[in-house]
Amino acid sequence: MVAPKVPPEASESRIVIGRKRPEDREALEAMYAEVFGREALAESRERWRWQYEMNPHCPPEGPDIWVAKEGGKILGQYATMNVRLKVKDRVVPASWGMDVMVDPHLQKKGVGTQLFNYWDQHIEAPLGLGLSVSSYALFKKLRWYDVGPVPCFTKALDVRALLRRRFGALPAAIITPLARAGLWIRYPERTTGPEDYIRIRRLDEPFGDAFDRLWHKASPGYDFVVERRSSYLDWKFHQIPYVSYEIYQAFREGELVGYVVLRLAFKNNVRLGMVVDLFAHPDDSAAVDALIDWSSKWGRDHQVARLQTFTFHQQWSERLRRNVYIRIKSPMHFCLHLH
Repeated sequence: MVAPKVPPEASESRIVIGRKRPEDREALEAMYAEVFGREALAESRERWRWQYEMNPHCPPEGPDIWVAKEGGKILGQYATMNVRLKVKDRVVPASWGMDVMVDPHLQKKGVGTQLFNYWDQHIEAPLGLGLSVSSYALFKKLRWYDVGPVPCFTKALDVRALLRRRFGALPAAIITPLARAGLWIRYPERTTGPEDYIRIRRLDEPFGDAFDRLWHKASPGYDFVVERRSSYLDWKFHQIPYVSYEIYQAFREGELVGYVVLRLAFKNNVRLGMVVDLFAHPDDSAAVDALIDWSSKWGRDHQVARLQTFTFHQQWSERLRRNVYIRIKSPMHFCLHLH
């Protein structure tokens, strides 16, 4: 842990910043309701407990949720979600900036910036993803490393449904054959190789020791990746109370060699399939291809119009393109600060 650049419970002004305490809950919930609405507060309670309190990387002293006070009055909070980040050959404590709010009567008074600075100074690897315009401007001002947009890829499975949403039923019926032919010419789907020795099976039980062994064997192939041990995976994909995922495992001769996490979503009245996480050794092309192929099969079985996923990994980007995934504009920007 890096040494703080400011005293741990104070800043240069009268504002005092420290870790959230149990007695702060009532005032913070009242502020949350004022900022985001009472309905949002009710919906957030279950998510909050899972995201921060049940997190397997939560510090012994409690979640990294920083609260700003002045004269005992709460002015705002910066809640962050702990993860462990593999950078080259070391694993460091990291956290994602998540729930940020400031008393609406104190906007543009610098409270949010002070909270941000406190978080930045008390974690070895603070991370920002899906940034607002104001957050991005602040990260740039403080000279965080701007990784850029997370590459986003999509694969059309039901071209007619996508065209129908955009142009209407009759034009879609006319255009669909031409669109399919154009996609086939521009993005010819690869021929599946003799990969019968990769077996795919759904995971319905908790993540177990096999996933820890997979992480141990596959992680050396990555220079920059969030740690994926079984406790983290079980928390992230099985214990989450408000999202339903389907997890599929790839086996070679009985050994776990990869997995993919999928979920259904709806956007603009179109049924989407989200490839949320895909993990294997990056050099195990047979396992990666088998999991990508399975995702397409799953999407067709669930009648999704298109699949979507994000990845920075160059090898996987190429394999996605070979499987008729097209890169589109990304809605997620990524910044980080490694101390």
